[in-house]
Amino acid sequence: MFKFNKTVIFALVILMILSVLAGCGNKTASTEPKQDQNSQTNQGQSSQQGTDNSGQNTASEDDIIQKIKNSGKLVMATSADYPPYEFHDISGGKDEITGFDVDIARAIAKELGVQLEIKDMAFDGVLPALLAKKVDIAIAAFTITEERKKSVNFSEPYLDGGQQIVTYKGSGIKGKEDLKGKTIGVQLSTTGEAEAKKIEGAKLKQFDRVDAVMLDLMNKRVDAAIVGSVVADAYLKLNPDKFEKAGDKLNSEQNGIPVRKEDTKLLEVVNKVLKDLKDSGEYDKLVQKWFVDFKPVEKK
Repeated sequence: MFKFNKTVIFALVILMILSVLAGCGNKTASTEPKQDQNSQTNQGQSSQQGTDNSGQNTASEDDIIQKIKNSGKLVMATSADYPPYEFHDISGGKDEITGFDVDIARAIAKELGVQLEIKDMAFDGVLPALLAKKVDIAIAAFTITEERKKSVNFSEPYLDGGQQIVTYKGSGIKGKEDLKGKTIGVQLSTTGEAEAKKIEGAKLKQFDRVDAVMLDLMNKRVDAAIVGSVVADAYLKLNPDKFEKAGDKLNSEQNGIPVRKEDTKLLEVVNKVLKDLKDSGEYDKLVQKWFVDFKPVEKK
């Protein structure tokens, strides 16, 4: 009996120990962490869904970014008659609008993950088309002015300069005061032409292309040229033994990209793309491509 009772008691003790160990094992392998993990996942999914739902809710008709992505294209208005900023290139046997501004527009479209669609129109119709929401964005070498800022917001300047006198090495011209009686080469309908007309006693020789202006200057068929400072810097960098600047810039100009005032999200994207282009060095490549290396095809 004692022996039986002792055996029974021993067995009970073993069972109690196993029970305790089993209990500890269940706690270690508790479902609580799994429940927490599932909860976090669910919460994460709920949170993600909430964000998505929130994003969808905010993607109203006024959300220009969502509208562009939904349409799959960024519609750009320009006036493709201003090489090398934007112009019709027919050299490849087909009519293609290309140029410095177009490459920037393509970078913006790429950032948005959409295609670029270009609508060509008269320059004086570009901003009205933007304000009437017929296009998403307008890029046409716009100079930032206080008057335009009343109706649109501008991006950070993407071309910062002004008009600059350039002359050939050894001309003796040091500034605009030396241009009286001299011949100045200018591009038609530009602010460079406008500045040249202000110089008393100077003669003007107009060209429809900047490269033609600089070619005449290189061959000393004109005494000086007035071109955009970005263009001047590019030509001087490429031909340091041929050209030199004469004096300071004649004025100060900045090009910017106008967007509708309510399209603040699009403005953020545009500014990000411009910054990324400059930080990566791609901007300098575009300046070289369009303001130095560009050689337009002669019209027949």
